[in-house]
Formats: sequence, structure tokens, C-alpha cells
Amino acid sequence: MRFLAKVFEVKNNWFRIQSTKLINREFLDLLADGQELYVEVKVHDNRGITSKQNALSHSLIRDIARYSYDSPERIELLMKYYYKGKTGETFSHRLATRTEANEWIHFLIDFVLEANVELPGDYIYLLEDNYWFYSCLKHRKCCICGQYADIAHFQAVGAGKKRKHTDHRLLLLMALCREHHQLQHQQGVHYFVKKYRVIPVRLEETDILKLKLTTKRVLDEFKQNEIIEGYFQMEVGES
Repeated sequence: MRFLAKVFEVKNNWFRIQSTKLINREFLDLLADGQELYVEVKVHDNRGITSKQNALSHSLIRDIARYSYDSPERIELLMKYYYKGKTGETFSHRLATRTEANEWIHFLIDFVLEANVELPGDYIYLLEDNYWFYSCLKHRKCCICGQYADIAHFQAVGAGKKRKHTDHRLLLLMALCREHHQLQHQQGVHYFVKKYRVIPVRLEETDILKLKLTTKRVLDEFKQNEIIEGYFQMEVGES
């Protein structure tokens, strides 16, 4: 069951909304089946796709076509078909919102890195989107040259066991090949990221585990410590 609703008030994690159609309460109770009733909220973006997003999308499509020895028109159709199968969403450059265009471009970036598609263009506005740097980390591809990458740290960390017991959820990371990783150490991290326009980013827990930067046991220990520290802070605040 899907319907459009207007948002009247937002306060922290509370919404006050009004449906644009009449809602049958008995039907909602039937769906809840005696349990709490949940709804999935998707905020509509009234902003249209930008010229930068449109240009980047078509540039990536052309690069995939060049790599595949196929026409951009055919590749665009194939990528949209693949996107629909993967996400359940239909994409149109003409009708896309800014949010939808972002999701589409992120899909293309992931495809390019997974398929090892060479990007001959220097897309300045690709480097303005930190998803490029996030996806490079996920696929262990150097964000500068596309070669196999080390996971480089923006903040200095120890080696060996000390590195494995570092909370990588809190660290800013970069995917750099061995050559660029060495340059980063030689030139200094702040000069390096400014020169190459690199945006260090944080990884989600699932990607940290996939990349084997630490173990689930260590992450669980950090999360347990956070709960304990939060409890003591609450106790101090109430005393």
C-alpha cells in the first residue's frame, strides 16, 4: 500500500503528516496483525537533476561504451535495464530529481570500478562527490589512478596488532595504490590530499569487515565500551 502524504511538522525524529487520500483504519489494523504498525518514508525531492549531474552521467556512460566497444545509446539502455533490475527503480535523465540522479551516478561509479572501466576524463565534479572515494575504498581501487589500492589512513595509526585494534569507524580513509601511498607519506597527508583533490571518508561497519581492517569481535568490544561509557556519563549527569 503506497500513498502520498504532506509533511506539516518535523521535530527531531517525529513527523506530523497528512495523507492525500482517505485511509481505512481497519485495513491498517489488518496489515499490523496485532503488532506495531510501521511505514516506510521516502522524502520527495522537488529539485531537478543538475547540469553537472547530467554531464557526469553521460560521460560515465560514454566511458563504459568505449570500454565495451558499443554505442553510448545502447549502453545507456542496458545500464538503465540493469539499474531497474538491481534497485526496482526506473531512471530517466529528463524526469530525474537531484536525489535520483545521485543514486544513479553512484550506481554507475560502482559499475565502473567493479568492471575496471578506464576513466580517461578528468571529471572535476566527480571528485567533488565523496561517493567516488567511498566506492574506491570498497573496491580497493586507487582513487587517483585506478590501480589496486592499499587502505591509507588520514590520521596516523600504529602497525600490526595495534592497527587491528583501532576503531576504524572513527577514521578517515583513502584508497591509494602503493606508489601514491608512498607519495602521501613523503609529501605529508595534508599537502597530498589538497594536491590530488582527495576526500578522505569514513567507512560503514559492513565495509570495514569486508576489507578485513579489523574483526567483528573487536568492533563489538568498541560498541560495548560505548554503551558502558554512555551509561556512566548518564549517571554522572544525574548525580
